[in-house]
Amino acid sequence: MRSLAIALSFGMVFGGLADRGPITHAQSVDVTNIKDELSPSEFRAYGESSPKNLRSRIGELTFTKGGFAGGYPSLESIKTLKNELDFHKATQAYIWAVPIVSYARWLESHEELFGAKDGQIVRMTSPKAKQGILTANATTPYAVAFADLSRTGPLVFDIPKGMSAGVVNDIWQRGIHDFGMSGPDRGNGAKLLILAPEMAIPNGLDANEYTVIRNGSNIVFLGIRALMPDPAEADQLLSSFRIFPYAKRANPTLHPIIDVDESTEWGQWQPHGMAYWQALKKILDREVFEDRDRFFLSMLASLGLEKGQPFQPTAAQAEVLKEAAVIGEAMLKSITFDKPFSNNAPYKGTNWDQLMVVTVDDRDGDMDQLYRRAAFTWEAVSRGKAYYIEQAGVGQQYRTAYKDGKGNFFEGDKHYKLTMPPNAPAEVFWSIVVYDVNTRTLILNDEGRAALSSRTGLIQNEDGSVTVHFSPELPAGVQKANWIQPNPDESWFSYLRFYGPTQAYFDQTYPLQDIMPVN
Repeated sequence: MRSLAIALSFGMVFGGLADRGPITHAQSVDVTNIKDELSPSEFRAYGESSPKNLRSRIGELTFTKGGFAGGYPSLESIKTLKNELDFHKATQAYIWAVPIVSYARWLESHEELFGAKDGQIVRMTSPKAKQGILTANATTPYAVAFADLSRTGPLVFDIPKGMSAGVVNDIWQRGIHDFGMSGPDRGNGAKLLILAPEMAIPNGLDANEYTVIRNGSNIVFLGIRALMPDPAEADQLLSSFRIFPYAKRANPTLHPIIDVDESTEWGQWQPHGMAYWQALKKILDREVFEDRDRFFLSMLASLGLEKGQPFQPTAAQAEVLKEAAVIGEAMLKSITFDKPFSNNAPYKGTNWDQLMVVTVDDRDGDMDQLYRRAAFTWEAVSRGKAYYIEQAGVGQQYRTAYKDGKGNFFEGDKHYKLTMPPNAPAEVFWSIVVYDVNTRTLILNDEGRAALSSRTGLIQNEDGSVTVHFSPELPAGVQKANWIQPNPDESWFSYLRFYGPTQAYFDQTYPLQDIMPVN
């Protein structure tokens, strides 16, 4: 009896064993019923009484003696859990890599298809030439240069005085510097010296001659626009830009501008499936990465995708990567086309979202905007500080629509219409553009026209409003000048741009309407 009393006493002092009660093993318990917020003694006791079988979103999980809390996952469950862990790593790495894959694909076309050298400007003037650019506009020419700073060393970007505007981006599409009319030089010209992250400033650099720009990656993107309406003047200004290595400044090689013709098929969109990972691996080997990216690189390395190593995934890894690319893309579409975030209130009662939901450099307090960045760079491309200016008469404002006024996504075989009330809030002009969901580029249709604008001869209604129609065939009684043709077998979305937005846009006194279905 004395020994039994001692045993009971020890049990009460060292863990409360005497008051645990009978041990039971619940069978096939839903994971949401696992106990939490336990006292220390209850936590210890749960290592003997927790369920051995759990129902979960990934199937039935089983555990050895002690159950979920006190046992090992069975070997079969370990296999399931490791596979699920790989899948989660891959889907999140997919979302993380969206902006770098987009620019990498453009870089690949730039170098391998267009044949451009480091710092050589490639120009795309017609909508057909711009067919590869995510959500490009259909009205203004695009001029772009890429350079690999690991090959060029410090890079000189000599910007002439004149009516230009543009951005310097790193490979993650972060806005590094604005130039021209929208930059600190205010169109007076500037000479930038662009450095890679760890690159030293050249000895003897004249700080009065150069503005030093620290890029966030090896690859630098230079987006240039000549703003004057006269094409000859624009060509002359564009030809005055000079891009060359600082080391060759005494006698630089200046490459001619490359013009992309309309017959060249290309695209910078993120590819589907395994091609996505192959594109990521290609740029992974060329780039340097920041501390914020090291965990993602670890995830990828465990899946067989590691910088500087052959990409030869096992059959199991390839299966996970392929599925994750498909589900990752679907997840991304869900937050791009039905955004769970917003950064403004104007026109909140309509289905016209605002495009710029991400910051210019991803920074947001003590975090970086991983998902906002992914949503923006899935559908669009490049960032600059000028894109965020909200001032009457300055720059442009973008509204995006993926759903009609009843909340349904746009489909190409249906008929819709948009009525623009009189006095659209744009000092320069406004435009409406249609993109297909698959490529997110200017829609290629039988009519050869993806956009209409206040400059294209739209026919007004008697009250001064304009009605634009969207349908696979020209509707009866509708003028072709007011019609955009979606393709019947695909879905589409639209951008509404206001160039030189007026105060009526910002104070919402302009009654912007939804695109409505026509029965």
